[in-house]
Amino acid sequence: MTFKTKYSQVLWALLLSFLLLFAVRLFFYFSYLDYFSALTLWEKLASFFMGLRVDMMIIFTFTSLLWVALLLPFHFVYNKKYRITLGVIWGLLIAGIVFFNIGDSLYFGFVNRHLSDELKVIGNDVGILVDMAKDYYPVQSIISSIIFIIIVGVFYKIFAADILKQEAKKREWLNILLIFIIAFVGIRGKLSGMSFGISDAFAVNKLQSGNLALNGFFCFYRASNRKSINHSVIKLPQAIKNVKEAIASQKTLYSDAAYPLMRHYKPSPKRSYNVVIVMVESLSAKYVDALAHNDYGVTPNLDKMAKNGILFTNFYANGQRSQEGITSIYTGIIQPVGFEKFGEGLELYRLSYLGKEADANGYTTIAMQSSDRGSFRIDKLSRLAGFEDYYGAEDMPRSHEEHGNPHFGVWDGDMFRFLSSKLHTIKEPFLSFSFTASTHAPYYSPGKKWEKYPQSVKTEGGFLNTLSYTDAKIGEFMQRCKKEPWFDRTIFIFTADHANQAKQENPKHIKDRSVQMPAFHIPLIIYAPKIFTHHTDKTVGSHIDIKTTIMDYLGWQNDFTQIGNSLFDTTVNERFAFAKQGSTVALTDAKDTVQYNFKNFVNTKENNNTKRLKTLLLSIDSAQANLLKSTHWMK
Repeated sequence: MTFKTKYSQVLWALLLSFLLLFAVRLFFYFSYLDYFSALTLWEKLASFFMGLRVDMMIIFTFTSLLWVALLLPFHFVYNKKYRITLGVIWGLLIAGIVFFNIGDSLYFGFVNRHLSDELKVIGNDVGILVDMAKDYYPVQSIISSIIFIIIVGVFYKIFAADILKQEAKKREWLNILLIFIIAFVGIRGKLSGMSFGISDAFAVNKLQSGNLALNGFFCFYRASNRKSINHSVIKLPQAIKNVKEAIASQKTLYSDAAYPLMRHYKPSPKRSYNVVIVMVESLSAKYVDALAHNDYGVTPNLDKMAKNGILFTNFYANGQRSQEGITSIYTGIIQPVGFEKFGEGLELYRLSYLGKEADANGYTTIAMQSSDRGSFRIDKLSRLAGFEDYYGAEDMPRSHEEHGNPHFGVWDGDMFRFLSSKLHTIKEPFLSFSFTASTHAPYYSPGKKWEKYPQSVKTEGGFLNTLSYTDAKIGEFMQRCKKEPWFDRTIFIFTADHANQAKQENPKHIKDRSVQMPAFHIPLIIYAPKIFTHHTDKTVGSHIDIKTTIMDYLGWQNDFTQIGNSLFDTTVNERFAFAKQGSTVALTDAKDTVQYNFKNFVNTKENNNTKRLKTLLLSIDSAQANLLKSTHWMK
């Protein structure tokens, strides 16, 4: 075996690397033909192509420095020992990845999910892994070990081969620069936007597509920076029992004993009302005067709808990040501490999705945001959640009514005008989700006409000015909706992704207002004057209750799994809101709040009620995390 140049030698090693990873994917595919039968031929081909992108990221990430070392424009790189050493390292890396992915393919048969951070949970107990290989897959383990040795041997042969043309020219430094650029793009998996993530691997909106494109090694190393968290302080059987008692309702039935928290609503008359969900960026409850009575004077349109709709006074965000709010509304779950984010691996666990449930009930679905399409990966998440159409700032015409450019995407007014145009022609019944951006820091002013406080891009005054603007655009949107023939049969839901974190300005401009609400308190307004009678509702709820509320009221009987309940269900046993801030979780029933940092309960007073809440918090965490991990969350 000989090579004309060092470049052809490296290219052959790269080609072999791709072929080996592709071979493992074929092995994975043929091992689970029944599972992948849900994909059409085109969907399988598209998923294999996505798998090629995944393999490219893995290979480029772990071998690109070896390319550079092998292709440097110096004569010493032709030293055979030097090349063999680097070649064997390359072979060990690829052989290790292949070995890992073969193991992942076998593991998939147990839980229908790729390996992620399970090995970290096992920790240093290598004996467990050895016992699994010995007891369940002895033949496969031996064959995999032989394959490992063969792969290393083949790479040894490649880099031990003679190179006929041995040159070292200064102009080759341009080649090195090009290699760095190629490696950078390959490692990111994309030319622009956020780097290629797990959600990008879904060629089509089917879990089987994502699983075919992905592999265990990719999922594992993407999760390698997460801490190992103990989610089993309360053992799973007891945790499930405690959660079931808390969420017990006369309106729901459990669907399958193998999925202990999966439920559906009992048959009830179906209603074909449209649903429009608007999630406002950073809207704390304290800024809505109809709710907190703080007289900020920047939410007159939301206040009007609150006074003529249903205003929930004890409603909470499940997290303090936009992606957490989207996760809870789309899926009805709260990302467990230590788990992958939605869009970065959480979607590989079987979840119930708002868009898919709407589609199953004959609804047309649409989602959009004022920010760019890929912001927070909402483009991918909306598709996974079953929304038929999705739009971002790139799709929205600018009216130029506002002054200057916003920091993110388009001004909210542009999004609401675009949403109006889409709802004008959409087929009923429909469900839409939209997410604003103009109230996100830094607080760029859309124009003097909306400035009610001293303008600043960093402080609360700037936030209040942007909120004044967004509220005005919500008002204009609602005026357009009132002219539509479908207005009287449409339910509008207004909430926030999370509370605001703006810094207060000089007290001379904005008084220090003491708000006795937790940092997760946000508004929830359900406005449908022809459907609901106005009232104020003190029911404790959170983001994860929105999906179940829609399902309950519209009479959908899809299976779903989530800790949340319908806010209209008066038979629910206990009402609470579960919240997450970093690695701390909290549970509140609006009387008491308990907080847990996965070591101790902190800042919590002791009484009989908080003792009960502590047990429930640990039970919710254990049930959600362990049922997700074991793929017994949803069928």
